[in-house]
Amino acid sequence: SLYAQNNLLDRIYYGGSGGLSIGSNQTNITLNPIVGYKITDNYSAGIGITYQYVKITRPISVSFNNFGWSIFNRYNITNQFFAYAEFERLTFEYLTSLLPERKAKNSYNSLLFGGGYNYQLRGNVSLSMTVLYNVLYDATDLQSPYNSPLVLRFGVGVGIL
Repeated sequence: SLYAQNNLLDRIYYGGSGGLSIGSNQTNITLNPIVGYKITDNYSAGIGITYQYVKITRPISVSFNNFGWSIFNRYNITNQFFAYAEFERLTFEYLTSLLPERKAKNSYNSLLFGGGYNYQLRGNVSLSMTVLYNVLYDATDLQSPYNSPLVLRFGVGVGIL
């Protein structure tokens, strides 16, 4: 086996994704660093953490800090295309009252399935775009931190290919 000849550090990769959304009423900044382990040439699994900063300016100015963790599986179909599955647990803040301003926290589970495209830059650095669907999304859940079951991510990876 190829991996029997390599040490543990050769099988570990890292990277992550991020997001920025700025509108007239809301700003969202998301960071998702990950660490993965290549089990075979094509299959890997790993963990990630999530941080989201959300600032809303109307009807009042308020900001939220959301934190979470995830576990994922990734299968490289080719060097460019991959299948992806992830479980995410997010603890998020929301308003329970405007005046006076009161916040509460809740937890939310997401089960995401989809795939993506890799573009290799140089050496072992690549850019990726991932399209995922949250099968646990419920549009009637008014305390959900997400407003859609679709998730689009752009990221960078080191050592994944």
